[in-house]
Amino acid sequence: MASFMSANLGHELKGNFVTFKLDAKLRFEPKEVGHRWLFQIEFMEEDPVSDDKLSPIRKSEAFGQADAHIKRHYFIPSKEEVELSFVEEFPAHLVDTEWGKEEVYAKVQALPLEAPPGFVAAKTRTNITNVDV
Repeated sequence: MASFMSANLGHELKGNFVTFKLDAKLRFEPKEVGHRWLFQIEFMEEDPVSDDKLSPIRKSEAFGQADAHIKRHYFIPSKEEVELSFVEEFPAHLVDTEWGKEEVYAKVQALPLEAPPGFVAAKTRTNITNVDV
């Protein structure tokens, strides 16, 4: 069964953009190596009432695209322990959902694709990074 060893989220402000960097370490069973997997990232802003989904595009532009806020990357692990790194850029005004700093985290998943029966998805949540936009 695939599992996350770690998943860390950081960010950098560059002009009118927030660049998020996600580093993840995953462990796979020997039988899972060499098969195609989908790595999904869903950026969230922590909120006391209900967490907000963050998207790099405005809702009006994503109309009709139910999962426009989910970033997808495909990979094939070549060994049992894999380190992955992703950079995603968001316009700052789309990260700024409330007064003060934004508490951003990501829900991440590794989902098996075209794999033999018995492969199980791995999922976790990253740390919170405080974005001052």
